[in-house]
Amino acid sequence: MAQNIYDDPEFFAGYSTLPRQVHGLDGAPEWPAIADMLPPLAGARVADLGCGFG
Repeated sequence: MAQNIYDDPEFFAGYSTLPRQVHGLDGAPEWPAIADMLPPLAGARVADLGCGFG
């Protein structure tokens, strides 16, 4: 049976310190490029289908 890498305490401890995990979207280097591609989202209902912390 395959194990989820996030279940490994050592991996998760390191992953949890990444800038995108500490600062959210402000810490994600790709966010400005992605945000430029999105329509205005004010007032919209959005489903987050993320991974990791999701």
